[in-house]
Amino acid sequence: MSLFGITKRFLYVLLSLCTLPVCTLAQDSSASGKWPIDRVLSYAPTPDLSWLNHKPAGFHGKILAQDGALVFEDGTPVRFWGVNLQAYALFHTNLNSVELHAQRMARLGINLVRIHHHDSHWVGPNVFGSDPSDTLNLDPASMQKLDAWIAALKRQGIYVWLDLHVGRRFTQQDGISGFDEIAGDDDIADVRGFNYISPSIEARMIKFQNAYLRHENSLTGLTYAEDPAVVAVMLTNENDLTHHFGNALLPNKNVPMHSELFMAMADEFARGNGLDPDETWRTWEHGDSKIFLNDLERRFNEQLIPVVRDSGFEGLISTTSLWGGMTIAGLPSLTVGSIIDAHSYGAVGEIGFDPRQQSGFLEWIAIAQVEGMPLSVSEWNIGEFPAEDRFITPLRVATSAAHQGWDAMMIYGYSQQSLNRSTSPNNWSMAEDPGMIWMMPAAALLFREGHVKQAENTYAICLDEDTFFGRPVSPETSVAIRTVFEQSRLVTCMPETRALPWLAATKLNRDEYGPLDLDRSYLAEDATVVAADTGEFQRDFGNARFTVDTGKSQIAAGFFHDEVITTRNVVFDLTTPMAAVAVQSLDGNDIAQSRQILISISGRSVPVEPQSAAFRVEPVTGILQITASADLKLRSVDPGRALPPKAHQYENGRHIVDLTELNGARWLYLDLLQ
Repeated sequence: MSLFGITKRFLYVLLSLCTLPVCTLAQDSSASGKWPIDRVLSYAPTPDLSWLNHKPAGFHGKILAQDGALVFEDGTPVRFWGVNLQAYALFHTNLNSVELHAQRMARLGINLVRIHHHDSHWVGPNVFGSDPSDTLNLDPASMQKLDAWIAALKRQGIYVWLDLHVGRRFTQQDGISGFDEIAGDDDIADVRGFNYISPSIEARMIKFQNAYLRHENSLTGLTYAEDPAVVAVMLTNENDLTHHFGNALLPNKNVPMHSELFMAMADEFARGNGLDPDETWRTWEHGDSKIFLNDLERRFNEQLIPVVRDSGFEGLISTTSLWGGMTIAGLPSLTVGSIIDAHSYGAVGEIGFDPRQQSGFLEWIAIAQVEGMPLSVSEWNIGEFPAEDRFITPLRVATSAAHQGWDAMMIYGYSQQSLNRSTSPNNWSMAEDPGMIWMMPAAALLFREGHVKQAENTYAICLDEDTFFGRPVSPETSVAIRTVFEQSRLVTCMPETRALPWLAATKLNRDEYGPLDLDRSYLAEDATVVAADTGEFQRDFGNARFTVDTGKSQIAAGFFHDEVITTRNVVFDLTTPMAAVAVQSLDGNDIAQSRQILISISGRSVPVEPQSAAFRVEPVTGILQITASADLKLRSVDPGRALPPKAHQYENGRHIVDLTELNGARWLYLDLLQ
């Protein structure tokens, strides 16, 4: 995650939010000051979804990408619902807390953890230790910390994603050619972009990935590369030429050695492929430059990937990500890896966005789905804190991921802070944030157990070479992408490109895909609702409300406006203005026949103080009516939190749950246990 991760497009989105219902409630600070104080403690009881994980991680063999999906070596299919674990959480958490949080993550339904910001210069110690001048040697004590995390996660059936380069800042001692012109007046250098043309930077990155992947975990007896629990690596985080860092190499950027090399490479590529030499170097423009920049990234990736494989690693390789407002022109170089990755951050009030007018963060993920390749999202979140409607986001992410057929979803993040004590509230540490944590198990269950089906129809962005590279195709520029996304599946094709012989052009069975007209709205002019083609969920953007209605998951989230929401087995009669309630089967049967039902309840919350782990949490009030087996009883997930008898009645074939009487309980079981 970097500042680029919160894209410019959200700036103008935020300016428009006061037309939405969210803005009205957000301005009522006097109301939140009266909400009761609550905390989400790391050791407190949670729903137990650890049965979803097979233990230890790696039990089914290595991970494979087959026909655009993920499957283990023994044929077992898998979906990953994951988190980032980053920075200080990696190196400052004691062993007891490591074990506690590994177990907690498993209970929350998490089966993938991305180890992130392990090398970042602002983290001390990081993987290089505490000496900021040395980035050439791994620190044994820091590696022992990572060993402990990986071993503990593996025991809980949680797989691991390793980044090979995130925030490392190179130093004078690293021996990089032209260091001074990259570093400028600093004593450290951010080499993103430069790594694609500098042999010395490439060599240092290869040295690190060799040492990192060949490191033997003292607790498992396996190198990171050999361990089947390590399922994916990323070569370099948020580092591309096609949108973000290509401009840094231009002649006017005061990096003469690197600019001369870049310009020579651009000229050679243009003349060798019949492109215009005067256009190919112009990195800020679409057209020939995007073809060249993709090839420049490809050259670098094809140097690093064999080194990863030579270490013994047989898992998935992501080169970098589609992120920060990138168009589809940045995708071709990502196909050199074995999985496409994307990052996307949302804004307050997206549940009320009219897709004919503006994009939400999920559409930016959708364009990264290259037909025939698996898709991971190693970073998603809302780009500001505390967004009052953030509790809806896990539900929307999980639902869209299931509907689109995405493979691995990772929120940024579980924690960026030490986990030995309560964490301070912020966007990057959800471990004790009620605004995120209370809906994470519901989201994990829905996604991993397939409670929402994949879309019935698929639309393909299939363009010729000139349009693909020459037009900035993205959710910002295409009403079709925005209006099709929540209705049907969306994939992107790779074009036949003469100058990129390594790029495999997508071959589609036209009977299975609908071509996408980029400039056409696929939503009626008077529509206020966008609904899935399966009929299983919809977003009423006119009322800023989201509902899921399947046999196993029934959910209402957003603004209720004193309206009663009815799904096939549940009546949601809430009196709280904005909330989310999920009713889900835990035993694989539909809710009507289920013998164990999970009820998750969430709403608005704000930190009491900037550095406090306590939140003011809005009570969720109203009545649920659930049609399910008559002999089920209501109980809190927390055995220490008793429910009064009037919280649950059974009348006329329905379980009546009075949310007002729950004494603050946010997770409930409706089952046979007393």
